[in-house]
Amino acid sequence: MATIPKPFDFGELGITGSVDSFGRFIAINFYHPVHGLVTLTSADPFPDSERYNPAVVRAYRASLARLTGFGIHVDASSVNHAADRGDHIHQQVTGSGVSWDVMTFAHEDHVTQWWQSDQPSKFTFGGKYTLMRCAYTQLTEGGVLPMPPTDTTTIAFDGVLLIENPAIGVVAVGGIPDAEPSRSAKLIFAFALTRKEALQKVRQASLSAWRPSGVSAWRAALPDDPLFRRGIEYSIRMGIPVDDGLCLLTDHMLLPLSWNRDAYYLARALLSWHVELHDFVRRHLIWMFELADRVDGAWGRCYLANGRVKDAAFQLDQQLFPLLELAEYVLETGDHATWERLKPHALAVLSMLERRRAASVPLYPTDETPGDDPIAQPYHLSSHILFWVTLNKLNRLGVAQESLAQAIRDAVPRYFTADHDGKLLYAYATDGHGGFHFYHDANDFPTVLAPVWGFCDSSDPLWRATIEFAFSDANQDGFYNGRLGSVHTRAPWALGDIQELILARLLNDPARAAKARSHLAFAAQQDGSLPEAYDAVNGEVVSRTWFAWTNAAYACVELRAFRA
Repeated sequence: MATIPKPFDFGELGITGSVDSFGRFIAINFYHPVHGLVTLTSADPFPDSERYNPAVVRAYRASLARLTGFGIHVDASSVNHAADRGDHIHQQVTGSGVSWDVMTFAHEDHVTQWWQSDQPSKFTFGGKYTLMRCAYTQLTEGGVLPMPPTDTTTIAFDGVLLIENPAIGVVAVGGIPDAEPSRSAKLIFAFALTRKEALQKVRQASLSAWRPSGVSAWRAALPDDPLFRRGIEYSIRMGIPVDDGLCLLTDHMLLPLSWNRDAYYLARALLSWHVELHDFVRRHLIWMFELADRVDGAWGRCYLANGRVKDAAFQLDQQLFPLLELAEYVLETGDHATWERLKPHALAVLSMLERRRAASVPLYPTDETPGDDPIAQPYHLSSHILFWVTLNKLNRLGVAQESLAQAIRDAVPRYFTADHDGKLLYAYATDGHGGFHFYHDANDFPTVLAPVWGFCDSSDPLWRATIEFAFSDANQDGFYNGRLGSVHTRAPWALGDIQELILARLLNDPARAAKARSHLAFAAQQDGSLPEAYDAVNGEVVSRTWFAWTNAAYACVELRAFRA
């Protein structure tokens, strides 16, 4: 487990953020109709000139977990207690004989933080902050989205601090403590495009007496497993309401953007967890099919929360995950009204894919891997397995794709099978004419899920040989310290350990399952969150302290959410 304390995260209905060990804010993020997500943060802006420099991007992203925050400062020197309570963060800090309890809540249009001490003490507001668009730092930059001006000013107006960036909007901060010692303090943060609206939000919030809303049934049913709890709760926090839809972010600190691939696993976990969350998934489908822009009929690589394309690269699997999510949602909820509403969009996507089909064979090209990396050959194995299961589930809804599904099923062994060191196995990618690339990646869940979905049996010799290769040193650039990783970040990945957990079940191997679980526990941070990649020796985060997909995928496995 990482020894560097990770900030604690909060969020609700489009507002997200994190606090440091002493309850100070390192970021409060708000939805913006133009910029996607904007943030009041103690981080420096990221220079656009360095966006194609992976080393600088990695260093910046790692630094966010070590930020000192802004907000209320007290004479505290140690942390007695810190916990994510689901609907709020609870911290207790002490110093100079005084103990302070801190509770941080996100509400529909503001953030509240309560401080209470066991004796009168001095509360002061301070720290460094900037109001700016979120940095969107990518290791594989798909086109720089220039950072708007970051000039931030602060003025006091009628007992409220107004933090303003003319290019972004205004954060109003109510409850700024005075110089007199007190036993309590209450901060309120609200964002708006104008001063007037921000002031109105803060004043309305200050007049409203906060009362606990009660524990939702979906939250009350959560088990003690911190990895599972994080998978469900953080997926909920990543939901950003946009009109009738709801965007699902991949995280709120490093890359508050949306990938259809990542979002599928979040939605899949929520759909399986509780009936109260079905409408959450429905709204995400509305966002993907009706609000997210498509270029020439195709979804982009990733999106701003407002539905604008951030990167337009064509990835085959990202065209398929929305179709699979829609089919599974309708089949499992019986919501045929949503199916009829979105069916024309689904058929349009299938038509777009057919236009991209190879001239004489049922193979479909992709421009990038599911890791957002260049691909050595145009036809990608796991995306074709995903295509097959998606068509199978659409068939159950009356979309006549049975013949195409069978054609893809027949094409996979025909075009992807090749000899590697004397063994026949599936190649990671092919050109369809005898050119192959051998590799397997922690991002490629469909290959591991092939028997779960019914594409093949777990005893199938080609699949078994492929898996044996994938989880071995022969998988160059994809296997590190005895664990599955990715060329995208050369280290063990928690997603790789989750794939191994799936394999252990399929192969009825309890020892392998125990090993995978021990690796996940080793990689988990103090709040149960799993990073993208970690150090196999000390457990420290190598890449992405924040990453929603990992815990959501873990929750899916525990729920047995992946089904034929």
